[in-house]
Amino acid sequence: MRYIAGTSVVLDTSPSLLFHCRIRRRKLGAAGRRLVMTPVNSRSQPRESEDGIISVEEWRRWGPVSPFPAAVKQIVDDLKVLECKLDSPIEFGGNGGKLQGPFGAYEDKKHRATYEALNDPEKKFRFFSARQVACRLLGSRGYLCQKCWLAMEDCMCSYIKPCGLWKQIRFWLYMHPRDFLRQNNTGKLLWQIFGVQSATLCVFGIAEDEEIMWNEFKRAGKNQVRCLYPNQNSEVTFSVKDTFGCSASENPGSSSMTDLHFILLDGTWNNSAAMLKLLKDHAKSV
Repeated sequence: MRYIAGTSVVLDTSPSLLFHCRIRRRKLGAAGRRLVMTPVNSRSQPRESEDGIISVEEWRRWGPVSPFPAAVKQIVDDLKVLECKLDSPIEFGGNGGKLQGPFGAYEDKKHRATYEALNDPEKKFRFFSARQVACRLLGSRGYLCQKCWLAMEDCMCSYIKPCGLWKQIRFWLYMHPRDFLRQNNTGKLLWQIFGVQSATLCVFGIAEDEEIMWNEFKRAGKNQVRCLYPNQNSEVTFSVKDTFGCSASENPGSSSMTDLHFILLDGTWNNSAAMLKLLKDHAKSV
């Protein structure tokens, strides 16, 4: 049982209630119309559970390689329980999984109170990140293609041609949560083309994603990690050939060479500044 501060609403988080909560999704169309979205049953996108439960398989179909984040799961569970208690459907409008309607207004006050109650800035951002990801996951179900993140009717997956990446290079797309599942995001093309093991998504503020990335950087060493970010503190030039030596072009598959990691920041200039600050102890900027 949970009590929401400042209200008389009691949330029952029992498994039976969570299982029977169902989410009705609505998207705001280009002409301002509200369309009731239902799961799409197609060959390219498996039908998702209508009770709102998100499995690790569904999570990974959107691009990540991590386990389903515990903080995101908690937000999803809380939204489902709140929907049942308020007897008001969860509605999403516009791009980015923004909550709308009476449910959205109430939930907005609730999550702001939770956010303000957190004293640690890092905890505040992790809560913000988890909520962003949770809302976008639920709001995109049955609406966006899980691979290219475009509306189902605009899916461009058939035009993507996978290509192998040099074995000793690995890209990391360090993405701000505001850019997760954005239709106009182009970074998603990296893992569509090269595969998730050669181009890996890491959402800023999601502990499970970042733990995987930090562990790989620690294993490789700072000299083998480069953040591609144009600023005055960046190295002027960088050569892959100079890093690996002459053997790089002669024997590109040699197991004796250490992997070279490239981090690509995916976010606005303002948002990427915080991400770059966190990376300074793990990578060199080029």
